[in-house]
Amino acid sequence: MAAFFRHLWLLFLLLLPSAAFAAPVTVIVRGVDGELHKNILASLSIAQQKEDAQLSAGQLRQMHKRAPEQIAAALKPFGYYVATVNNNKGRGLLEKRGQSWQAVYEVDAGPPVRVDSLSVEVSGPGKEHQALKNLQAGFPLQRGSQLNDAAYEKGKKSILSAALAAGYIRAKFSESRVEVRAKKGKAAVRLRLETGPLHVFGQTFSSSLILRPELLQRYVPYQTGEVYSLVALNRLQSDLYATGYFSQVTVEPKLAAAEETREEVPVELHLAPALKNRYSFGAGYGTDTGVRGGIGWKNRMINRLGHKPSFNIQLAEKGSKAVGGYEIPLPVFDLRYDTLSFDTLYSEETWDETEINQYTIGATLKHNAPEYQFGAGVEYLHEAYSVGDRQDDSTWLLMPNAFLTLIFAENRVNTDHGIRVGGSIRAAQAPYLASTSFVQFRVGGKAIFSPVDKWRLIGRGSFGATMMDSINELPPSLRFYAGGDQSVRGYGYKRLGPKDDSGRVVGGQYLSEASVELERKLSGIWSAAVFYDIGNAYDSIDADLQQGVGVGVRMTLPFGQIRLDLADPISEGSFSVRIHLTLGADL
Repeated sequence: MAAFFRHLWLLFLLLLPSAAFAAPVTVIVRGVDGELHKNILASLSIAQQKEDAQLSAGQLRQMHKRAPEQIAAALKPFGYYVATVNNNKGRGLLEKRGQSWQAVYEVDAGPPVRVDSLSVEVSGPGKEHQALKNLQAGFPLQRGSQLNDAAYEKGKKSILSAALAAGYIRAKFSESRVEVRAKKGKAAVRLRLETGPLHVFGQTFSSSLILRPELLQRYVPYQTGEVYSLVALNRLQSDLYATGYFSQVTVEPKLAAAEETREEVPVELHLAPALKNRYSFGAGYGTDTGVRGGIGWKNRMINRLGHKPSFNIQLAEKGSKAVGGYEIPLPVFDLRYDTLSFDTLYSEETWDETEINQYTIGATLKHNAPEYQFGAGVEYLHEAYSVGDRQDDSTWLLMPNAFLTLIFAENRVNTDHGIRVGGSIRAAQAPYLASTSFVQFRVGGKAIFSPVDKWRLIGRGSFGATMMDSINELPPSLRFYAGGDQSVRGYGYKRLGPKDDSGRVVGGQYLSEASVELERKLSGIWSAAVFYDIGNAYDSIDADLQQGVGVGVRMTLPFGQIRLDLADPISEGSFSVRIHLTLGADL
């Protein structure tokens, strides 16, 4: 027994060097750079496992032995088929230096293989389709090009995508071959696309009874018999989700089995209804409104015609309002964006020496596309008010109106580059359900640019004008005022404008406002800004424009920015600071 243990101990001592853990390994690859160097390191086992604390010296030597083969394989996707490792007779060097190991590979990539011949052919019913003609000219590898696997696969994918977009959804390569003659440095690329039959859309249907079938069909962006398109199906799914009617939308094309010859593709829609009622509660503070809170309700679909009623109440220190609405989808231009809206509003508001109590009811036909919104409607307003030295006045107006807004931005909420411009017009004519006559328009815009990283330049401006005999005949809600969070900062809400004999601001016939702001991103969600505002409301061409300057802090959140500004009304002569707090999207 003692002899057995002596032999076992001797065997352990003999195996100890190869079983010992290896020290850290440094892997050096010379002779290549860029993508070649990166791919070699990604392919070398010895480089990928060099930090493994359990790696033994024996395992290290085995990985080193396989390295030349792995290097050669790593270079072939880039067209290098005769690569060699030159040091130590093509094996590379593996040396132990002190307590660590070093592996060095001197790589000679050799001359690249180049495309000597290229053939891209199309067969089948789609051979003469315009999108599938001359595919060879657009292939990323041409005669003389260095062979590259990524470019080859990209070209194949592009050809199949073109066939699919053209309606040949069964298209496939009957031949896809690259013949490499490494010693001559030449390659022959040959592709043959078999298109299969042209497929078209069949009937689009759903077993869901959420919307009336005729209304649902209006959201389908294609007609029966049109060329089949995945882009159209993706748009259909996106548009149906955007309606708010559905919690789940699955678009299922009913493709025929491979052995069938049917070329028409019916589409089945699997729809699940969204929760009909949405409730909202909110509270906040704004320097223009004071403390405020609100509740809201919206029914996403009160009937199978897609109608949407809503109601909101907002209570605030400086004014409260209740708003009711009723939306009807109406396909004038595009059902996705067109609605006929009926709205009613009751509001009370107080500022300075002005109090208003108004009731409105109106109807508007709107088109709210992502980049442009426009609409026209009619509104009836009854307003009782007290302003300046005129007490307990009232007016009633039937006002046709129209608006247009254009927005160009990748992100309207948190914008790096974007522009918004728009305008509106409204009018009334006595005695046709109106106590006075006027025409009023307003134009304005906002632009945001990021000239360098972490900096934003923000500019905005607006101009408004009212054509009428006397602005005193117009209710305060339709007069122009300046000052406040969204106007000339440094001045109170609606504190700028023409004044009566007692010095009270009573509103003006014209409005001019402009602002420029420079914002610097600090870290994370925080930014700082400096700004300059100018503007006023006035009755004559000699406008006394007031100026404000200040600094601010911004907190950028997914739903917009919280902005805290400190502004000085420099036109008043003496230094004073006014705080402005706002929340909202950039555009």
